[in-house]
Amino acid sequence: MPKSACFDVLGTCFDFTPTIDTIRDRLGNKLSAANVDPKSLFFSWFFAAQRDFTYTSMCGSYTPIAKILKLTFKRACMVVDVPGDQISDEDVSAVVDCLTKLPPRKGLKECFDGLREAGWDVYAVTNGGKQTSLKYYELADIELDPDHLLSCDDIQVAKPDLRVYEAANKHLTSRSVGKEGDGDRWFVAAHGWDLIAARKAGFKTAWLAHEEYDPVTEVFGEFDVYAKDFTELLEKMKDV
Repeated sequence: MPKSACFDVLGTCFDFTPTIDTIRDRLGNKLSAANVDPKSLFFSWFFAAQRDFTYTSMCGSYTPIAKILKLTFKRACMVVDVPGDQISDEDVSAVVDCLTKLPPRKGLKECFDGLREAGWDVYAVTNGGKQTSLKYYELADIELDPDHLLSCDDIQVAKPDLRVYEAANKHLTSRSVGKEGDGDRWFVAAHGWDLIAARKAGFKTAWLAHEEYDPVTEVFGEFDVYAKDFTELLEKMKDV
């Protein structure tokens, strides 16, 4: 049976830089007046949206993260002292539209291709919508069919709920890809909170440094592989 790697998508495989640039282009003067930089606004918005996505799911009120992001952007601006009435619907649409066309992280295609050449089966497991996520890979010239991408929207449960990782395990089992807890199923993410849940579900774990920068092992414990980028990840994964 082949080894498998399930990759988180948003922030792990795809880059937010163009969205941050759009925020700068659309709101630069307003942000300067509030002494706010666009990267800080983006991540305060995105991290809050992840919180709201997870918490509404925990409360039995699952709401797709795309909807949460769209409806909370003005609120995020207000939190950093940019008045909501200065943010037009067109501004919101322009920023949110960028999130549907995220570019790949450097080395992503080479990593996917290299793992497959080494005999791995490669999957994606995402908080994002299925069709939007499949489009990311298409635009990046990375082959990924719908059976290799699992969206939280499909089961109406947000990561890091263990049911997401259990669903991934069940899907891999249905495709005869390794056995649960056999050490040949891996989960790859740039987020410690994602990987601690994957670890509890029996996955081996690989952490990428390009979003959080510091793994904070005092909180999240030790993962099996640490890599600064996809090039290093590929070399380390081929040796496990």
